[in-house]
Amino acid sequence: MFKKIISTFAVLAALLVTFTSVVHAQSERDDDPRTWKYFRVFARAQDDSVFVKLQDDLLIDPKLETYVITVNIQDPEPLNQYIVLGDEASPDAQRYAWSQLSEDVQNSLIAWTGTNKENLNQKKLTYASVFTDVISKIKVKELIAPPQKLREIKNTTSYINPYLQIFGGEPLGIPLKGSFGFSFSTGTPYSGPLESEVVSGYFHLLGAKIGVNTRIKEFTRSRESRDSVVESGSNSVSFANYNNMFYPNLGIEASYVIPFGNFFEVGFYSTIDTGKYDPPIQVPNEESFASGDTTYMPNLVVNGSYFNWEFRYPFRTFGSTRAKVYVARYLGETHVGYSGRELRLAGSIFDLRMDFLVAGERNFQVLFETLISGIGEGFAFTGFAFGPSIRLGKTNTGGFGALTILVNARFKIGDYFDEK
Repeated sequence: MFKKIISTFAVLAALLVTFTSVVHAQSERDDDPRTWKYFRVFARAQDDSVFVKLQDDLLIDPKLETYVITVNIQDPEPLNQYIVLGDEASPDAQRYAWSQLSEDVQNSLIAWTGTNKENLNQKKLTYASVFTDVISKIKVKELIAPPQKLREIKNTTSYINPYLQIFGGEPLGIPLKGSFGFSFSTGTPYSGPLESEVVSGYFHLLGAKIGVNTRIKEFTRSRESRDSVVESGSNSVSFANYNNMFYPNLGIEASYVIPFGNFFEVGFYSTIDTGKYDPPIQVPNEESFASGDTTYMPNLVVNGSYFNWEFRYPFRTFGSTRAKVYVARYLGETHVGYSGRELRLAGSIFDLRMDFLVAGERNFQVLFETLISGIGEGFAFTGFAFGPSIRLGKTNTGGFGALTILVNARFKIGDYFDEK
């Protein structure tokens, strides 16, 4: 009799465990992130306070602005539930018990529905998945959203930017204290690889900036020595030696963001010292040569003074850390474009920049650049990014084609974030 009772209890216990496991598994829905039991989150401290509190619970110091966590709570047994900081497959990844997190943090992670949350449980694929998988991960509320950082909409702190790009893009802006700091850049905010030779440094105070710039001649394709000008045919052009920007030996630049928000900046540029003038190489316009007209492909040789302005609108798109659309007049040329950092789409993290040169001394051109991130772990997860930079425009044969196709890169120098 006793053995029968024991056997009955054993069978009931087995059935109970099986039933619990089945219910636990069946409760997960692919279209509802709140039901996921095994998931990864590409976390950023600025997204929500939970990603700061999580680091407090796990005693992580110094805190990270960007990191990856993997949560596995599939097993009903609490002792087998865990969280991993970093790549779960890496032997160096830090593993913690799920119970080490406070109940508030646990509930927030489970309830998180952002596009940076990825279901790691294998899902059933269909013939339509190749078309619908990416689209299903796009959240309308994250397609376009307001900025998350106050500094991005204030005229006094809009210069703060932890990203240093090798060729062109927004300057690296490092605050010493709030509205006082400095910035550094290679190229202009609107230029790509081998397009501009300028290197600049600025001081910032209360929305105003002033700085100097000089040139590194190797940053553009070719110059001729001193005052000699040598014509070069298309056969010698591996990358376009035209539609580029050439700077004097020393120039001064100043600007001011008007104190009603970070949307309009005015300034000027003036040449101080032209230095030894090494003119850009001249590439014949073969289309005009064929008709008997001797003309060359244009370049912008910076000399004299210029009035500059930029109208911009900062926002977020696809969960980016910073993004803007703009219309600008810079060194006598008009630019229209978009730039965004750390966009998140279908598990990928990337930077995107598009600039259209629509009027000026040079020909119309399009700059398209995408830099892939999410390569390393921890801070390095978004610490660097690299990818193709393509510049399209009128070629010296008269058609529309590639002027430069090169790799660009950017580095994240520091973590400037506010704990919420």
